[in-house]
Amino acid sequence: MAGNILFFDFDNTLYSHQTNCVPESARAALGRLQAAGHTLVLATGRGQESLSMMERELGFLPETVILLNGQVIQQRGITVFERYIALPSMDSIIQTAKSRGLSYGGYCSTGLLVNAYCERVKTVWREFGSPLPTLHENFEEELALYHGHLYITEAEAALFAPALEDYVTNWSHRYLVNLIPKAAGKSQAVRWCLSTMQAGESYAFGDGYNDVDMIQAVDHGIAMGDGFAALKEQAEYVTRTADEDGIAVALTHYRLL
Repeated sequence: MAGNILFFDFDNTLYSHQTNCVPESARAALGRLQAAGHTLVLATGRGQESLSMMERELGFLPETVILLNGQVIQQRGITVFERYIALPSMDSIIQTAKSRGLSYGGYCSTGLLVNAYCERVKTVWREFGSPLPTLHENFEEELALYHGHLYITEAEAALFAPALEDYVTNWSHRYLVNLIPKAAGKSQAVRWCLSTMQAGESYAFGDGYNDVDMIQAVDHGIAMGDGFAALKEQAEYVTRTADEDGIAVALTHYRLL
């Protein structure tokens, strides 16, 4: 009989931004799940540049990793699923950014890009502890995006209305909004995994607005204790925070440990 399949968000679900590490209780729990024959899937908004960091923090990398909020799936390091943004509104967003002198970018097949360096771009990636994106002016003329970035404040988002209505706008920094097509999201990748991977019951763990559609796509959706309010409303079970051993507590609740 096939084991269950479990989807885990990374930031503030497995990885605590309070302690800047994955709690030992979560690392041990994941190891026990694997040993018991369950399938683990990492489902993150991060891109490929974070794979080595996530592997280091977890102690291993699951065979299947969902990246960029569902736009890319890799299995054993090979891309097996990808979706690009194909919306006319992205052209409008880019033209508005250009006219206002605001930086924009995102993830494409060559990695993380930005059209221009500015203090906001430098601040974002310095505070993320990551290298700067590759500088590529007018990249949109030759490359399609999986996932868009605007280096703006929440107050400046009004400049881009109504084009932003096509996207889930997930703020990962005070100067960075991630643009995820509403028709996409982590759930499209979860559904692909469920249709191609043999498993029993399905579980998903998350904390953010970009996890809402993911927990709706599985049998059992779990929200972290400090998670987004709308996520908790949709969750079957609300556990503790990452630092309060929330992963282990939830897995024990479901008798998976």
